[in-house]
Amino acid sequence: MTVTFPLTESRDAEALLKHLTLHKLTFPGNCAVSLKADLALVSSPHSTALGAARTAW
Repeated sequence: MTVTFPLTESRDAEALLKHLTLHKLTFPGNCAVSLKADLALVSSPHSTALGAARTAW
């Protein structure tokens, strides 16, 4: 499953990685993160954790 996470000045890539860790998603452990200018694409087979992380973001 792949989900997009919008990135802003206050919610940057570093904040996203910390947020994913709270949902037991670790890069490069069990998810892949691809960064674009204003969003991140996060892929993981753990769809429940990924969905919860996106909802909470």
